[in-house]
Amino acid sequence: MKIMNTCLTAMILLALTAVPAYAGWVETSQGAVSYYGNGLLKQVPSAEEIGPETIMDFANGNVTMVDHGSRTYTTFKFEEFCEIILKMYAGMSPDILAQVKQMNEARPKPNVTVKKIGKGETIAGYPTTKYQVTNNGQLERTVWIAEDARFKSFISSYWDQAADSIKKMKRCDELGMRSEEVDTSPAYVGLTKGGWLMMEEVVDEDSPAGESAPVEELVEENLPASTFEVPQGYKKVPFAQFNMGEQ
Repeated sequence: MKIMNTCLTAMILLALTAVPAYAGWVETSQGAVSYYGNGLLKQVPSAEEIGPETIMDFANGNVTMVDHGSRTYTTFKFEEFCEIILKMYAGMSPDILAQVKQMNEARPKPNVTVKKIGKGETIAGYPTTKYQVTNNGQLERTVWIAEDARFKSFISSYWDQAADSIKKMKRCDELGMRSEEVDTSPAYVGLTKGGWLMMEEVVDEDSPAGESAPVEELVEENLPASTFEVPQGYKKVPFAQFNMGEQ
């Protein structure tokens, strides 16, 4: 009986002190490791890449950037993103900004369609389906989607939580960033909600050959809450004082 009481006490203490965890996925690709939790995303650049660690909390509408070198971090709301971008371009003259805005307004509104091409390559161990995405009749990008049942429900729920915040970050008309660009179009969002984006080749005027960034590894993990938290002892600073990676 004493042994049973001891075990029961130990189990209760373990339950009370258990660290919260999120069922999620970890994606490794060229230049970054991304941690996907329930309405949370953390992106950690590789050692070769310059830039801070970024944590997005879609439920609370926050973006947090962390610089481990200076042990500092900064936080802002998704809707503040465009204002921050404009401040970063403070040296741009009003005339140039007006020209950019005029060019943006003259562009046709996005008309995005998705076409299934067929079976794609196996990427990071997952079979994919290949799709073409067009905008106003022009090929905009080719994507490879893994439609594995193990993460289909997760990614659909994840995008439902993230969609509104992503649109807020793209409302930068002054700099030519439409809120209805391809990434936030219903056709493209519907495509990416159906599976995991494993590779994407973007076609544009500046890069006719496109750009490819395949996923190298994708694994399911229980992620502790600390994955998406700023380490203790770090100092919060205004965005203007935050080190974005420049040395």
